[in-house]
Amino acid sequence: MPPDLRLIQLARILGLDPAALSLAAAPSLFEAHPETLAAAFFAEAAANDDVTGPASALDYLDLRLDGFGDLVPAAAASRIRAAFEVCLNAWR
Repeated sequence: MPPDLRLIQLARILGLDPAALSLAAAPSLFEAHPETLAAAFFAEAAANDDVTGPASALDYLDLRLDGFGDLVPAAAASRIRAAFEVCLNAWR
């Protein structure tokens, strides 16, 4: 069975070996690294031609978090959003 693409993306962002990750362990990685994930998502948003300002950057973040689905605990999503908004405020 091919690896879950969400694990590949998470591993890329965190600089981990995707083969060493599991779906069961992924939520704890989101909880442990919200600032790193927020910074990576912000960099992706800033490089995306469809992101033209703060509102579309937040939309981009929502799409990224939605793409990880149930791997992102609600508390981790809140912390990632807060850290993303710090990046966004510095960008304005």
